[in-house]
Amino acid sequence: MDIYNDPNPAGYSGNIMRVEAKGIADGISTFKFLVSLITWYNILFEINITSKLLQNKNADIFVCTKQLEVTKNYLVSCRSDENFEKNLSDATLLANELDIDANFPNAPSRRRKIKKQFDYEAEGVSIQDPKQNYKISFYYMIIDNAVNAIQERFNQMQEYCALFGFLYDIFNLKDKNEADILMQCKKFESALTHNSCKDINGEDLCWELQSVSRRLPKVMGPSEVLLFILRHDLQNSVPNIYVALRILLTLPVSVASGERRFSRLKLIKTYLRSTMTEERLVGLATISIEQELAYNLDLCELISLFAQEKARKVAF
Repeated sequence: MDIYNDPNPAGYSGNIMRVEAKGIADGISTFKFLVSLITWYNILFEINITSKLLQNKNADIFVCTKQLEVTKNYLVSCRSDENFEKNLSDATLLANELDIDANFPNAPSRRRKIKKQFDYEAEGVSIQDPKQNYKISFYYMIIDNAVNAIQERFNQMQEYCALFGFLYDIFNLKDKNEADILMQCKKFESALTHNSCKDINGEDLCWELQSVSRRLPKVMGPSEVLLFILRHDLQNSVPNIYVALRILLTLPVSVASGERRFSRLKLIKTYLRSTMTEERLVGLATISIEQELAYNLDLCELISLFAQEKARKVAF
């Protein structure tokens, strides 16, 4: 409103800014905007927590699947009249503080006529109550779209969990039925088979899992089991578990980490460095990506080693 009330706008562009500022101020000073603001805040706050967990480089599929399920259940619970009324109540309190009318604007008196394509179609009836219209056309639609987006990701994670889930609790496999373990291993073998090439053998994997489960000192995650195998030099004795765990631990839960790495290229290859060779570009990219290791390098020692290797001594 300060821009709109400015008595001395700067020329023609200043008048346009005043009109735009007035329109924005009128738009955000409505009860409908406050309800929408609270609705988006509640949804995005929950999604942001799950998004941060999915972007964690140490996150695994099992934990992320549980987090997606929690987020999905929360969004489904939001699609109710009770939750909608709660948002209205919160928006009313905020509207009273900002001195805004806590009511939805009335719908236009002229009803929109929807043309029927077929004779058996019913007459289109528009919703006259502005509150009910907002709940159906905006509130429910936003939540339904969010639930559908989460469901698509959740289904993909569930498929991975159904395939790799038994590898998250190897310690307790010694107490389970051997037939069930063998069936899961056969399913796992089939998923990792391409034409006649197989990454693992299901029957051997079943025996190896039972053997390793008896040797584990406590309940361990996949990464801990892999370190246990390497620490005791068992990778040649249980090659199928070794391969299965490596595949499981290299499955990307999200592509956020990889996208951040590729974005470094724009910071390195600028218009001033457009003619650099590929070897130098790869070197600079490695330094930028592994900057934590680069900061810990002793440059003086590296310069001394480089000078010793490259210096040419002239004999007199």
